[in-house]
Amino acid sequence: MFDIITSIFMAYVQLIAIIDPFAVIPIYLDAVSEVGSKQRTLIVSRISFVCGGLMAIFAIGGNYILKLFGISLPALRLGGGIILMAIAIDMLGGLPRTKSVDVEEFAVVPIASPLLVGPGAITTLLLLITIYPIHIILFSIIAVSITIYLVLRYANYVYVYLGRGVVTTIARVMSIIVAAIAAQLIHDAIVEWFKEVIH
Repeated sequence: MFDIITSIFMAYVQLIAIIDPFAVIPIYLDAVSEVGSKQRTLIVSRISFVCGGLMAIFAIGGNYILKLFGISLPALRLGGGIILMAIAIDMLGGLPRTKSVDVEEFAVVPIASPLLVGPGAITTLLLLITIYPIHIILFSIIAVSITIYLVLRYANYVYVYLGRGVVTTIARVMSIIVAAIAAQLIHDAIVEWFKEVIH
């Protein structure tokens, strides 16, 4: 029993480190700063559910899905990097995205994916399934989904404590970090493709 709990914890730590729900708090708060409490709860619930579902899908059939569509990990990184770069540019532009937020669309893109469950998380899952049994991975996914829900559900307290100006500033800084992550993903994809060509 102890070994099972330890394995779940180890898988959980690796997933939560790459997903890092705390990093999306400024982005989330900036986008829903004028959205009502009930809609925020719906958005957070949708985000955690979609994240859990995506992780479970890739944990159970990730390799088969990539093979089915002929998608390589470099292609996954490149696609995710391009999407993240577009999001970063939108964030820097300061476009209004509050009262017009669509719960389902916003929950799926960009928060649930690619900001939380992106190429890094998917790659981590594909690696974890080669180390741990599937039930260990699924239990860790449930724990990660609950963590995502709690972090975003109570993100408004961070907003109240810090204030709108600070949160907005952090969001702008985060947009630069998101752009850097996107650039790194694109760079890694190109490097991997180049290695395949020369070999």
